[in-house]
Formats: sequence, structure tokens, C-alpha cells
Amino acid sequence: MLVRGTLATTVALAATGGALPFLLTGAHAETMAPQTLTINAPDRYLPRSYNLESAGTAADLNRMEVDGSDAVTAYRWSPATGDPQTVGKDPADTSAERVGGHASDVVGVYTTADRSVELKDMKAGTAARFTLPEGQTYHGTYGDSVVTATWTAGGDVDSLHLLRLRDGQLTDTPVTGENGVRVASSKVLGAGDGLLAIFVSGDSTGQIGLVDLATGKITGVLKGSWGSDHTQVVFSGTHAGWFDPAYGDQKVHLLRKDALNGTETTVDVASTYEQRSYVALVGFWVVSLRQTESYRNGDAPKDRGEPLLAAPMGGGEARTLLPHARLGGKYGLNPTPDGGVLVAGGSSAGNWAVRKVSLRTDGSLDVNSVRAVAPKPGTYGEVALAAGDLAVQETDTNYLPSLYKRHIELGDTPSAGTRSLVVEPPLSTDGTGGSAGSGAYALGDGTFAYPKGNGIVVRSNPDDAVTIAAPGSGRVVDASGRYVVFGYGYVSGFGQYQQYVIDRESGDDKVLLTRTASAAAVWGSTFWTPGDTKGTVKATDLKSGTTESFSLGKECTPTDLQAVGRWVYWACEGSGDPAGSGVWDRTTQRMIDVPMGGELGDGYVVRHDETARELQLVDFHTVNSVTSRPLADITGYLAQGYYAVDRFGGGVAYVPERGKPGAMRAVGSGVPTSSLAEIESETETSLDLQSATDARWDGSWQLSKPGAPGAQVVIKDAGGDVVRMLDAVQNGAALTTAWDGRDSGGAFTHNGPYTWELTAAPQDGQGAELKRSGAITVKGTGTASAPKASRSLVSSGSYGTVYDRDPLAARRENTL
Repeated sequence: MLVRGTLATTVALAATGGALPFLLTGAHAETMAPQTLTINAPDRYLPRSYNLESAGTAADLNRMEVDGSDAVTAYRWSPATGDPQTVGKDPADTSAERVGGHASDVVGVYTTADRSVELKDMKAGTAARFTLPEGQTYHGTYGDSVVTATWTAGGDVDSLHLLRLRDGQLTDTPVTGENGVRVASSKVLGAGDGLLAIFVSGDSTGQIGLVDLATGKITGVLKGSWGSDHTQVVFSGTHAGWFDPAYGDQKVHLLRKDALNGTETTVDVASTYEQRSYVALVGFWVVSLRQTESYRNGDAPKDRGEPLLAAPMGGGEARTLLPHARLGGKYGLNPTPDGGVLVAGGSSAGNWAVRKVSLRTDGSLDVNSVRAVAPKPGTYGEVALAAGDLAVQETDTNYLPSLYKRHIELGDTPSAGTRSLVVEPPLSTDGTGGSAGSGAYALGDGTFAYPKGNGIVVRSNPDDAVTIAAPGSGRVVDASGRYVVFGYGYVSGFGQYQQYVIDRESGDDKVLLTRTASAAAVWGSTFWTPGDTKGTVKATDLKSGTTESFSLGKECTPTDLQAVGRWVYWACEGSGDPAGSGVWDRTTQRMIDVPMGGELGDGYVVRHDETARELQLVDFHTVNSVTSRPLADITGYLAQGYYAVDRFGGGVAYVPERGKPGAMRAVGSGVPTSSLAEIESETETSLDLQSATDARWDGSWQLSKPGAPGAQVVIKDAGGDVVRMLDAVQNGAALTTAWDGRDSGGAFTHNGPYTWELTAAPQDGQGAELKRSGAITVKGTGTASAPKASRSLVSSGSYGTVYDRDPLAARRENTL
């Protein structure tokens, strides 16, 4: 899957012998554009990020992840119903340094450039702005109060201030204490019920003081309290609690607000330094939520969020409020003005929502959905396509990147079938699961091959995997039906790189050839490589060993080879070689000049023209002329592997901008296809009904494109009478059938000669029916068939030859 070079728009070929040069003109060919199929990605596995910053009476301040990127929206005020309202400036604009609030409908927007604070009452729809007094720094908005700090010459906090607008006038209330208690830090540890929690000094009983927002007075100290960068303070109508999750305490320390010198109550909350918990109080419950474990290891199942828990203050087991939730905002969990807690969570991305935890009249907790958070579309990765079977790496729709498939039809009414899993990684709990199916190649028989260690895995679903070992590692260079070229293709520079031709249907040793890496292609049983003489290309039949070759017309070694039916694409880009590219037509024995780069289809090449920002199709199927037309506009970079051509008579699939915001597209080529042909087959020539291991006859045919439903294999006796009619099973562009030696009545046939005849019509309706035939010798029944006049069928051409399953070892030398 190569993407190279630039593309001429229209090319005309001279109808003379030899190499056919192309002439450039400025207009696209006038053709009817096929309809494009859009396949939207399933929802992403992980919920959409919804970062709650503050909760009001009937709305919340948030930033939400957008479609198409990892970016988030500007700050928004989102009501339970209706459209959100943007607050402040875009986060990318650094002049809007802080936007925030706390358990209030008032949002503060601080702008660094002019040191101004705008207080927006989102419920009332009013706003007021003021400038910070000289020497004060902004530290948050809490209701209608703005907290600022002043500093000593040595850089220590001097005092905290509470700024408010009253009748249009700015008031400045310093935070003060009594009996030597004073402000020790500018950090606000929590707020609620008209109180602020701050670090204080001067009191031997504790380090956390409570400030009355109305007066600025430090009214009490939480005894026994200490502090760190991670200390949290939370409030309910009756209690104040402090919690430091960083240093192994794992307890929320609770005191009644009207008896700070009273007896402390503690509630256990599991927390570690690496995976800290955040807490809130709702009535007489401690609500807690841990950071997601993927904060450390990037494991998707954990990244949905930890359970939201609630433990009673009076003791007892914690209960699970939500299976998954995510932290947000300055304090992790967002208290509401009426004593509840707002959080984003749910069981999965499909039912993620902003939810409110509130107190019932009986003292228990209730969790209600406030507003749904729509799932985010997933992202597509590399694509593979053959015979309408489309596989795509879905990088984030599963817990780890996985390979999925669907069947597509690109006729007059394009459609995509049901999506199904091909392979997924093992479920990981520590972030080491990786991905599965990367580098997959569609084989044309309903299966896909992808590299795994020293070898490949071939499968069509999670349960039918076949692992084939090779002497070395690499990638799938090319593949067609039973044959897979694995290892390395053309490699520039120094080093020893190997290439392996794998025959999936051979015996225990499935590596048919081991050779030095080079450009290579396989179509059916024909294997294409650079020729023995520079400037040539050679083909070897992997079954018979017969060869053919052609000259490039340039003294160069191909760096890319692709083959589809009668067409062989080549390109030379090696250092020191003259650059060039073309397509050899095996039928007319003529060379067609085409631009460099792209993927070969049946009579066309598709490539990405970065200059024109188009995915373009170069059509040369008539041989005498070459035309170019755009398939799609590509505004971004189309990476290698993000478009695929269906070599088996199909169309083109591509992933613009790597699937963001989630759409993959497929379109028919609009180029007439070649007639239906058999490109490789394996049919047994005998049937031993007494065999303990294989008492049936098997036939398989790899076709050049899919056949229509209804393909049949007819078994006839020596006299030409029909013994059995077998339905051929279709997988992609491959047909298979099996005969158990019985006639249509269920009785075993007699010993003797029989014939089979395959009839298959092309699914696309282009070209004639395909007919193939061969012979079968039946034995093991104990009864010979009566002789009749022979109507033996003649093999219908070179593609109709029937081969025994002969050993391949004699042809495994590195002769290609």
C-alpha cells in the first residue's frame, strides 16, 4: 500500500506498438462518478470527556471533548435542557487565564492582560467587572466573593482578601484570625455552606482553618489536621471533613461544624499516592471517587473511570452509586448549592451522563441523570479490502485497538453489512494488551492475514485463527488466496533482509520459498519478482514452476510490484536507477505508461495526489488511452494503509484524516471488470470411501472476482448422467465444495471414473459464466460402475488444469 508522487489529470496513449507514452492535458476525464458509501465509526469505547468545573442551581460549568480531535470546548454553562452558553474566551487564548466558580450560579472570568475579574450571574443573566487592587493576585471565585492574596517581599503570603461588588462599589475584606492564628498559604482547600478552608499557622491543634465568607474571620481550626499539596476539605450542612490522600492516611476526618472541639469521626476511603481519591459530603454520607488507574498505565477498561462510592458516616459498608465516573474541576467532585454532588458517569459510553447525587427525605442517597453526554465517534485506522470484504483497524471502539470487518456492496445502491469482530487483544488490566490485527491484508477468500512475531496469523473471525511460523519477522508484502508473501519487500541501503512465500494449504512446512527481500507480488499461483537481468520482471508459477518475463524498457530494479489478472504494475525509485513506472498488459504484451505510486486494481491505479489534495483513479483498462479522475477530496494527509483497492473486481475504501470525526468511505471504481476467471484451484482427483481420515472429495477455486449466488458443482458418472448437484460455498471470491460419494438419493456411488463441472456466474454481471471441469476416481465402495459410453469433459483452458496435492519440497530452493 504505497502512496507516492504526483498524478497527471488526463493521459492519452499512442495506439502503436512498444511502450505507450502519455501526454498531459489540463482537464479531468468526463465520467459518471459512482456513488460514495459513508460508513460512520461505532461509538468510542471510552466515554466522552466531560470536565465539570462547577455546579449551579440548575446548570453546570464545564468543558467537553469535541468530535474530531482530543481538544475540548471553551468553558460552557450548560443547563439541564437547552443549549450551552459559552463563558469566557477559548482556552487557547491565554488572556483568559482562569474561568471558574464553586457551588453557585456565579462564574468568575479572570483576564491576565488587564487584571480584571468579570462576575457573571448565569441564572440572572447579569455581569459586573472590576480590576484587582494593586499588589493582589487572583485565587478563585466562590459565589459572589473573589479570593485574592498579597505577598511579602520575600515571596511569602502576607494575607488573603475577599473582594465583592456591593451597589457597584468594590469592597475588600482581609482574612484575619485571633490569638495568633493567621493565613499560612494562598491555597483554598475547599468551600461550602458559607465557609472557606485554608491553611493556617499559630494554632497547635491543627493546620486547617475555616473562614467565614461574610466576615473574613477565621472562626475555627480543624483539630488534628495537617496538610499537603493534596489536602481536601469538604462540607455538609452539619459537618466539615478533611482528607489527605497522598500519604497513606486513607481516612476522612469529620467534625461537627458546631462542635469543632468535639469528638472526631473517621470514614475509611481507599487511596494511594498514585491513585488518589476525592471526596464530598452529602447529608451523612461520604461520597468518594478515585482517579482512574490509567492515570498511570493507559489501560482503556480502567480509563472509563472508577466506581463512585458512598459510605455512611455512622459506619457500615460502602455502596456503589455508579460503576464508572470521572473526576473533574478543581476539587474533583462538584458540590451543588443544595447540598448534592454533580459528577459525570455511567456504566459505559452509551449511557454516560451528568448525574446528581442528592439526599432523599429518609436519609438515603439518590442518583439522577441531569443531562446525557453523547458518546464520541470512534476512529478508524488502516483498511484492507478484497472481494467486498472490508477490514479496518478500529483504534478506540474497543477496549484496545482491534480488527473488525463488514461486507460492502458498491453497486447502484451502495451498502455496508453488519460489522463483526475479526480479532481483539486479550483483556488487559495493566495497560500491556497492545493491539491486534495491525497490518492486516485481505486475501480474497474471506480471510485476513497479519504479522505476529516470526510468522502470520490468518483468520476471518475470533475462533478460526491459523498461526503459521516463518524463519523471520516482517510484514505481509502481498497475498492472494492461499499464498502470502511475508517478511520484507524492497529495502534500500545495506543489510540482509529475507522474504518468505507461504503456502497456507501445504503440509507441516508451509514456507514454500525463502529468498532475499525484493519487490514482489502474487496473484493466484503466479509470483512476480525482479528478473534475473536488470530491467526485467519475472513470473513463476508456484505450482508448475513455469515462468514468463517482460522488459521494463529501463535499466532499473523494481522497487514496487503489484499484480491483478492481466495487469502487472511496476515502479523504479532505487538510488542510482532511472525512475519510472508502468503497467504491463499480459494479454496484449504492451507497456502502459502510468504515473508512479498508488495501488493497482483491475484496469486502474488509485493514488493520493497530495498537490491536488485528491484521491485519484487512473483508468487504463482500454490499453489505448489513460484517463484520470478524482475519487475524493482529501484535505489532510492520507497515510499509507489508509486507503485500499479491491483487486478482486471491487472498489476503493479510504479513511480521510484517519477517520476523524469517524467516517470511512468506499466508492466503486467505475471501471469495467475483466471476465470471471479462476486464478488458482485445488481439486482432488480421487475419493476413497474407505479412508479413515479423508473419505470425501474436496474442491476449491480462487476466482478473480466474486461469483453470483447459486454457483454449483455437478458430479456425473462415466456415461454423463448427473449423480449429484452440489452447492458451492462462497467466501469472498473463493468457492469451495465437498462430495461424500453419495448420489442424490443418499446411496453411495460405485467405484469408477466420475467428472465434476463447476458453473459460476459473475456477481457484477460483467462477462460470461465461468465453467471448469475435471475428473474424480471413486474407490472403496466394493462395486464397480457399469461401463457406459464416455462423455468425458475436456479441460477448458490453462486455468482448468486439475492438480494432485503433490509434495512441494522439491521446489523450495531459492530459485526465484
